[in-house]
Amino acid sequence: MTVGNSARLQLNMAQAQTKYGNQLDSLQASYLSGNKYNKYGVKNTNATKSLEELLKSSALKGKDENFRSQFSDLYKSIFGISDDSSDDSSVASAQSIKTASASAGNAAESIKSFANGMKYGDEVDVDAYKKQAQAFVDSYNAMVDKVGNSDNQQVLQKGVLMVNTGKVYTSALKRAGITVGADNKLSVNSDLSKVKAVNIKSVFGSEGFSDKVIQKAGQINELTGGNGLFSANAVVSGSSASKTDSNYSDNSGALKELSAKVKDLADGVRSYAQGLGTDDKTYNSEEYTKVAKDFINTYNSFIDEAAKSSNAAIRNRGTTLTGSANAYKYSLQRAGINVDKNGKLSLADENMLAKLTDKDIKYSFGNGGGFLQKVTDKADQVKSLASSASAMGYNSNKTTNYAYSSGALFAVYA
Repeated sequence: MTVGNSARLQLNMAQAQTKYGNQLDSLQASYLSGNKYNKYGVKNTNATKSLEELLKSSALKGKDENFRSQFSDLYKSIFGISDDSSDDSSVASAQSIKTASASAGNAAESIKSFANGMKYGDEVDVDAYKKQAQAFVDSYNAMVDKVGNSDNQQVLQKGVLMVNTGKVYTSALKRAGITVGADNKLSVNSDLSKVKAVNIKSVFGSEGFSDKVIQKAGQINELTGGNGLFSANAVVSGSSASKTDSNYSDNSGALKELSAKVKDLADGVRSYAQGLGTDDKTYNSEEYTKVAKDFINTYNSFIDEAAKSSNAAIRNRGTTLTGSANAYKYSLQRAGINVDKNGKLSLADENMLAKLTDKDIKYSFGNGGGFLQKVTDKADQVKSLASSASAMGYNSNKTTNYAYSSGALFAVYA
């Protein structure tokens, strides 16, 4: 069972559980029985019949049309996964996953350091880059293998988010001489002579794919008993690249203000959506534009500031939130909000917004949970981390290590 299949299933089931509660417990137990992943998915007729039975159940039959529609869409996405007939009963140990994630995190830090040490117009040292790229690819693929054989649902969830991010970066990786295969594995192209420094910096420099891998590898490492911290040990001795924190700053004051503001505006969007559909309140594109635009502008500023923080735990939360934006991009598009590859938001044009309805807005934002809840959760975490850093008087490195490896912050945010 590959990460692309099993982890996506686990992620969707977790989302369904959050949204729809205990009525899915028996369904999940039977569907995952024996690690076959084909209890209902082998025949479409069985899956359809099960959906019909669920919609008639006491838990769902009284729900409104939007709720039932959203549940149906999510259910279909779960059982739309093709049957994987292979039965791989070998389960990776937590220790082996921890080791693999640490190796991948270190390799990602190293190639990031290599990329940051280059200038956009530099001539690429092909041999040095090939060694860095191969070390990164080998460790990344080893982690994908281990995660794909994990029996830990949370580890699987992080795995699918990681490989899906790899797919998002397919074109950028290709320009850097790395191919994303159908099995979610990476491979280094034999000919790297045409790769330019700008290609390497774009995909592996700060805020690129390497940061995404570091973030997900860190989460997987923590879930299997590690501390989620990696070092940029040079893969190639004598490399001119060196890690620098010159792009980071202590912006805890701005982050505390932005985290509070983005949380309030997320609540405002939710309230607007929940109020639609009554006799005295229907969708109005001008009113919605103002509500959505204020939220989007503040969200983007919040993401930018989180990426600049000298506190790695805060940067981690920002990266997680941009990953959530990409995960919810289709739901956001239905509400007239676009998501770019970096997880930034933008409002659709006026013509598109004019075509939206009460149902569209309520589908995306009216039922609670979803993307707005992710924003609220991460805003709370960032605010607490920024406040703790200031109150404890630690420098950025000590604060980061404390948050990741010990004390109350570890218990709450790890």
